Amino acid sequence: MRILRKILRIIVKPIANKNRGIIGEAKVNSKLNPLLFENLEHRQINNMILMDDNGKSHQIDHVEIRSNGIFCIETKNIKGWIFGNEHQDRWTQCLYNRRYQFINPLRQNMSHVYYVAKTLDNKYKVNSIIVFAQNNADKIDIPNVVNLRDLRDYLNRYNDDIHYSTEEIDYIYTRLQEANNRKITNRDHVNSIMKTQRELRKGICPRCGGKLIQKTGKYGLFYGCENYPNCTFVLNRK
Repeated sequence: MRILRKILRIIVKPIANKNRGIIGEAKVNSKLNPLLFENLEHRQINNMILMDDNGKSHQIDHVEIRSNGIFCIETKNIKGWIFGNEHQDRWTQCLYNRRYQFINPLRQNMSHVYYVAKTLDNKYKVNSIIVFAQNNADKIDIPNVVNLRDLRDYLNRYNDDIHYSTEEIDYIYTRLQEANNRKITNRDHVNSIMKTQRELRKGICPRCGGKLIQKTGKYGLFYGCENYPNCTFVLNRK
């Protein structure tokens, strides 16, 4: 019986996680729907896949392009109270008097932002947003971590003195769509993720192939690429 439960967890849990992710992305997509923005000039790309120079894939939930910025959006559709700060490796989900940990989504999205910006030849600033589809991020005091209900207001209020013309918006959208790999299979994407994990275990930078070395920063020890500042990859702090 114990073996059967273990097998079911192995089979069912990934499927359940994937389904929750799809539902969460659909909720964010509905918030980004052009009909809800009335006459606002913007472009939207969902579930974008970018390939890096090493042939590995990177999946971005949403990219929102508008006159006041380019936004790389990571969706989290998990229940319970969420706790964490920008410097922690893992955040905590409190559900039914139990605690579960998951990778800091800000760090997860840093890689997505990096590849979106690189696709645009680093000519444009790309902003990171983490959206909690269950509206349970009230305990997180970080400006760009928002509840789903607040996403539209956050986008409308965002201001860092950038204003893109319609022509620029169209160019950015077209450039990203040209790079969007729609042919990659789920199996190929999973294999790409596993390859990255193997490289990390060997102390290899998955971004440039350099060696990861231990460094000391403001918030303690961490592993960074030896090719810094040309490569800014950072592994979880210890």
